[in-house]
Amino acid sequence: MGVAMTGRTKPDSTSTYVRVAGVSNQQKPVSGTTLDGVEVAMKVIDCGLEELPTQSFNSLTVGTTATNLASLTTNKVDVRCSRGIQFKAASGNSGTIVVGGSSVAYSGTAANINGMPLAAGDTIFLEVTRLSAIFADASASSQVLHWIAY
Repeated sequence: MGVAMTGRTKPDSTSTYVRVAGVSNQQKPVSGTTLDGVEVAMKVIDCGLEELPTQSFNSLTVGTTATNLASLTTNKVDVRCSRGIQFKAASGNSGTIVVGGSSVAYSGTAANINGMPLAAGDTIFLEVTRLSAIFADASASSQVLHWIAY
């Protein structure tokens, strides 16, 4: 059963409500969780995704020039997802891959690297929902980056 947010409040009340689909469209109040007597956050139940945003997660080959990751996919297509994208540098890589924004850059010294470096076998999950918003650079050519979008 899903919950659809209405995004508005009752005219006679300041509390936000949701309509519960599949239960006669009943209104239910939205409230927070209490911690030490203070309401601090909304309680959210995450039921996951019904399917992956794409069925093709071919490895990406990263070179020594900062590149938009969507341009490295087989069909050069941007992937949009709901939660984020997980990356893993292939265990056979001889160099380091750096992932980040459009100004990502690998540099010979750790102090000058711009982005998150991934050595062979390292993984990272980025809460970014568009593959085209992520860039990669590497210390050597032909470094392999595995990925999956959620």
